[in-house]
Amino acid sequence: MKETIDITVDDAWFEGHFPGRPILPGVSQLALILDALTRHRGQPVVLHRIAFARMRQAVVPGDRLRLTAEDRPDGALRVTLAREGGTVTNAELRLGHLPIETPPPVLASGTAMSDAPPVETLLPHQPPMRFVRSLVAESAEGLTCSARIPARCALVAQGSAPAVAAIEAAAQTAALWEATRRRREGGAAAPRLGYLVGLRDVRFFAQRIPAETSFLATVRLEAATLPLSHYAMQIDLDSTLVLCGTLATFLTDEAMPG
Repeated sequence: MKETIDITVDDAWFEGHFPGRPILPGVSQLALILDALTRHRGQPVVLHRIAFARMRQAVVPGDRLRLTAEDRPDGALRVTLAREGGTVTNAELRLGHLPIETPPPVLASGTAMSDAPPVETLLPHQPPMRFVRSLVAESAEGLTCSARIPARCALVAQGSAPAVAAIEAAAQTAALWEATRRRREGGAAAPRLGYLVGLRDVRFFAQRIPAETSFLATVRLEAATLPLSHYAMQIDLDSTLVLCGTLATFLTDEAMPG
């Protein structure tokens, strides 16, 4: 399968990500891939695992992307987004039925926070791409946040978003953990630009997540060699696991106005 995806200058995908520095979110790239696969196959595709995904270059307004999807002998689907100049994103997906049984959540939420700063002072994201609403609990190596996907977000259709959209809430939770750590260590508390650059062994237990509905995003630091950090993550909706896996973020030194 091959398809061209035009990213227009006024595309709603960029709203709130980021003001004055429009960058297509990594989860939006994945959503566009799933949309293209649905059109090609003539029926909705069900994503139950991301073996890996690497976001190698930022996608900006005006980009023309070439999507290539290739079935592998082992049943996996290799996908590549490229533009003139090289690969933007490549991934290995597993499509098919979701697991019948959902395992219990795997990450503890930590200790409730009594002095949590306002989210908008620590994140460069703006609505409708600011999913995290508040900091809930923390541990020495991680954070749990309450999040919600706004109905006017470009990822939402007919009242819900693909479950991959919730990964953005986990990435924002990781950014908030890094920001609160800097704040407590006496460093600059201003929001910094950061990017979701990788995913590994992400397992899905729901196909979609409802808009305007609160859910929990939890991350735990696994390894860091700044500016690159790796986090275990999970998304829970009504105490039910939606997805879990590992994400990688790249944190720049570029501060944004709070």
